[in-house]
Amino acid sequence: MNNDLWQSLAGQELLGASLDQVQVLRLDRLGGNAPGNKAFKLRGHFDRAAALGARRILSFGGAWSNHLHALAACSRQRGIASVGVIRGEQPARLSATLEDARRWGMALHFVSREEYRQRHEPGYRAQLAQRLQADYVIPEGGADALGVAGCSRIAELVLQRAPAAARIVVAAGTGTTLAGLVAALPPGFHVTGIVALKGDGDLGTRTAVAVAATGATCTAGWDLDIRFHCGGFARSNEALQQVMLACERRFALPLEPVYTGKAMLALQRLRASGEWSSKEPVVLVHTGGLQGRRGFSWLRQQMESGVHEPTGSGLYCATGSNR
Repeated sequence: MNNDLWQSLAGQELLGASLDQVQVLRLDRLGGNAPGNKAFKLRGHFDRAAALGARRILSFGGAWSNHLHALAACSRQRGIASVGVIRGEQPARLSATLEDARRWGMALHFVSREEYRQRHEPGYRAQLAQRLQADYVIPEGGADALGVAGCSRIAELVLQRAPAAARIVVAAGTGTTLAGLVAALPPGFHVTGIVALKGDGDLGTRTAVAVAATGATCTAGWDLDIRFHCGGFARSNEALQQVMLACERRFALPLEPVYTGKAMLALQRLRASGEWSSKEPVVLVHTGGLQGRRGFSWLRQQMESGVHEPTGSGLYCATGSNR
């Protein structure tokens, strides 16, 4: 068991909330080119692409996409070409995320937001792949059966450390990591997905379908909590900022505002209110994504002052830019 991946917060408090019996599964400490959940989502795709003899992988994302960042890094490591289809017109200056991706060899193809909405349509994907000379396509965020299967392996880490009655807390965007955990953990565990987007009304249905598609019949319980999106995807508010900065200063636990910060905010609020008992064992899954911290101007001062810089791969150093 890799103890470096686990951080216990037992006996600690966070802004008035007890963190007794809370452990953090630090996937951000995995190291390599793509620490966090992205490596789990992508592994099956790279294996299949290799089996098919693919030479160029195509996928989709925004200017600060953790998915494209990880795809570019892993593609370089595996010696396969990659192309990222980017939502929105090309800016005068690339985001730090896309600068990394381009430096690692990813070709960047910008499309209008209107065109980007077609990214889930098979016909559009096939046409785009042909035009961009890609012979393997990964859905946005790695959100498909291979991604779910990859994230099921995160459950193996949980089972090494967590008691069978534990609540597992994980941020939910596409629901892929959530579905993988639910499918692979046995009854007795309960997985709570903290929804990072506002108004994503079909996430529950998509997660249920993804779990059913694995064929698992004896799974953990699960639910979604939609109260902690902080205004929408990649939005933040004062409560989120306070929780993140307190975690970093007190526990040397770096978070980012899109996913992991919101998961911790939910844990803090629900423990403080008594909705979740402080006697219940909790595992908060840190899904990585620390490279995206560079896109938030309010984090710049913290990062430039060197307050508990993220650990793990040097590719994920945080240096700040506006967002």
